Amino acid sequence: MEVEIVSRRENPLLQREEIVVRVKFQGGTPSRKEVREAIAKELGKPIGNLFIRKIRTEYGKEEALVHVMAYSSRAFALIIEPEHIVRRNEGSGGISS
Repeated sequence: MEVEIVSRRENPLLQREEIVVRVKFQGGTPSRKEVREAIAKELGKPIGNLFIRKIRTEYGKEEALVHVMAYSSRAFALIIEPEHIVRRNEGSGGISS
């Protein structure tokens, strides 16, 4: 999987960086977990501080645009991010895991 940063925007009020990433892959769209791991590695940030808001693919293409929120701290992320986004990114355990 290849990761390319398309845009970055600092949001100091919410203590996060809003990032759009292009992910190139082979075969089917990778899972949210695999995408988070690849983006965390590329950005050098802890995976627990990254939350994927949207993965958008076009029919027939082996690439996706991913909207990611990278927070300065996990505790602050859990306050700001909607609960359903946290559950999507961390599996069925959600906030309590």
